[in-house]
Amino acid sequence: MIDPWNITNCNRSAQELEELLLFCVAVAGKTAGMIAEGLDDFLASHPGESPFDKIRRLVRRNELLEAIKASRLGKHSRLNRAFTELAAANIDLARCTCDELEAIHGIGPKTSRFFILHTRPDQKVAVLDTHILRYMKELGYENVPASTPTGNRYREIEQDFIALADREGRDIAEFDLWIWRQYARTAAAQTS
Repeated sequence: MIDPWNITNCNRSAQELEELLLFCVAVAGKTAGMIAEGLDDFLASHPGESPFDKIRRLVRRNELLEAIKASRLGKHSRLNRAFTELAAANIDLARCTCDELEAIHGIGPKTSRFFILHTRPDQKVAVLDTHILRYMKELGYENVPASTPTGNRYREIEQDFIALADREGRDIAEFDLWIWRQYARTAAAQTS
């Protein structure tokens, strides 16, 4: 099962890379712990050697959409299409680029970078989620949006964050997790 609190691992097997990429796609806009559990239920409920094998089997039997619904992953239609495209794409997950991942429906710059940042050492990419953007705003960065930007604006803010990590002498993956943990703990404390 994916552990959102300890997501960085640059030594994942091919099957573990598939599982993490499915998590990255499913977690966008959702609670990480809930999606980790739902994905674990989804994968445990279906036969197959690897996560993508399970999806290909479900697609052949026309059962993927119902399996996604049963696992409480949300965004059923979007995940159905994304999972189907991923399982069919034959992408080398150990070496793929952000552009290759973003060619899949449902994967944008934030998701592609999340996957690459936390599966490979020394990556110079930034996962511009609401936590990173809020952190940058609190540090005084101007014109930082509240939600993930797109296109050139994403790349501009990404370069600002990479420069910030470099100035602070922080590994980007560790810095990303440190920021996420700070805001996740704050949110959890406020709801308790």
